[in-house]
Amino acid sequence: MTPVSSFLRPTRRRASAASLALALTCAAAGPAMPETVTAMERQPDALFNFTTGDVLPRGAFRFRLGFLQTNPSIQTAGTGNQIYQSGAAFSPMEGLQFGVDYINHVDPPPRPIATDTPGRSAQVVGGGAHVKYRFYDEGPLTMSAQIAGEFLKFSSTIFGKFSQDYEFVGSAHLPVSYDVAPGIRLHLTPGVSIFPGSRGGSTFYGTVASVGAGVTWQVVERLLVYGTVTQPLTGANTIRSDGSYGRKPVITGGARFLFAPNSSVEVFATNGMGTTPTTSVLTYFPNGDMVMIGAMLNLTFGRGSPEKPIYDRAPGTTLTSYQTALQSNGFTLQTPRTRDRGTVELHGEIGTDGARAAHVSVSPDHFLELGASYEEVANDGSAAINALPGTTGRWSGTFKLQFMDQVDGFPVSLGYTFQAGRDRQKNGVLYMSLPMMREFGPNFAMTVEPKAAFFGSQEIYAVGLGASYSVTPDIRVIGEYTVRDGGRDIWAIGAKTRVQGMPLDVGLHATNAIGAYGINAMTGQSDPKFGLSISVHNKLFR
Repeated sequence: MTPVSSFLRPTRRRASAASLALALTCAAAGPAMPETVTAMERQPDALFNFTTGDVLPRGAFRFRLGFLQTNPSIQTAGTGNQIYQSGAAFSPMEGLQFGVDYINHVDPPPRPIATDTPGRSAQVVGGGAHVKYRFYDEGPLTMSAQIAGEFLKFSSTIFGKFSQDYEFVGSAHLPVSYDVAPGIRLHLTPGVSIFPGSRGGSTFYGTVASVGAGVTWQVVERLLVYGTVTQPLTGANTIRSDGSYGRKPVITGGARFLFAPNSSVEVFATNGMGTTPTTSVLTYFPNGDMVMIGAMLNLTFGRGSPEKPIYDRAPGTTLTSYQTALQSNGFTLQTPRTRDRGTVELHGEIGTDGARAAHVSVSPDHFLELGASYEEVANDGSAAINALPGTTGRWSGTFKLQFMDQVDGFPVSLGYTFQAGRDRQKNGVLYMSLPMMREFGPNFAMTVEPKAAFFGSQEIYAVGLGASYSVTPDIRVIGEYTVRDGGRDIWAIGAKTRVQGMPLDVGLHATNAIGAYGINAMTGQSDPKFGLSISVHNKLFR
């Protein structure tokens, strides 16, 4: 058996005579092959609300951005309840990791608590930092220690009082991970989260000791599935319908899919609400029995997570000028093809009837675009604008993933677009689409795009069909038609040209859509809208 003292030594393994001889042999033969496994392709150092015994490789950065969502049909304002979260981590040396985390929930409870839903939002907002150190790493077993300090705002009568003050809370965890079979790893995570015992004269969560257990299974290099359970042992982690506090296990199941070697999308279902180390033990209120669906984008980069080619792409494959032009969206339809890794795009549009829009996007990795936009829609007086949840300009955040590219031998190119936004009156809209494209020869392509938008209790569905034809190497004409399940169908026709010698596209179009993005491109007016668009795009990094 391994002596107890050996479990407490730092992560450093002694080289045996055999391994030393092997190292000398390899050195004589030539330099060692570089590491070809990215940080994202390894077993995870952390899941959405669960930390494991692993840490990032030395020199690797990790960034994550995501949300949780209740059923939009629940009768709360806007699009149901959301919890937004983000975080970042960095490993400066072997076995050591620093990170920051953020959580934002500003919606009222989805069901009454203590006989009445509070008139204002139940706010859980804030974040903090954590440090994690792997103190044992031998064979299939790793053990780490993690501590976190956070400043959080709990503001609602269900938390004892409305307050804009941030309170210091903290946590400590001792995660252990063990390989039981190739690709299958078990995790045991005892921990304690420290909250105030009371607020405003009412009971609060207090000190919550817990033990968590989980399993991660790396089915193939690009797919990992997992399940975790965290059981509180002391204090409270659940607010009941009568306003009292109790304990309930936090249960989570999900999957992580890599669409690029350093990027993945994670989807999961949980009854938990916490996205930081300290809040990870909390269930969503009331009663901890509501299932929330979540999605999270994960990125790794840096010296500890080497850059690799696109999955499934043959070495030396490059896009033609027309295939590159198809990275640009149409006028009312999205393209499934993303910009090249490292590309930044600035897009502006102005049209008749007061339409104007601006959009910025970046492609931090292959098959991924992150964007933000602001749009004010056209208004021809036909009352089309009244079909929207609000009539003011809308800010939106967008991420687009590409799952397949016809260039790599697939029958079609396939992408996914998700957009969440609010207008200046704070009316929220969720939008998603699944664009598919088939190229027929070197100059012609067709697009099919099912899409949907949600706000309040409203659900809008549509399917768009588009065609693009390159009449010259630099000019392509575009036609689009979208059938809606209610309201006017949408049409658009126009042309785009690439300015010779410059990373600049210019477009002219006519459409009855009141806007270019999300739900605005699904809403039609009586009169045609004429528009001019300009896009500047260039690579900032490779």
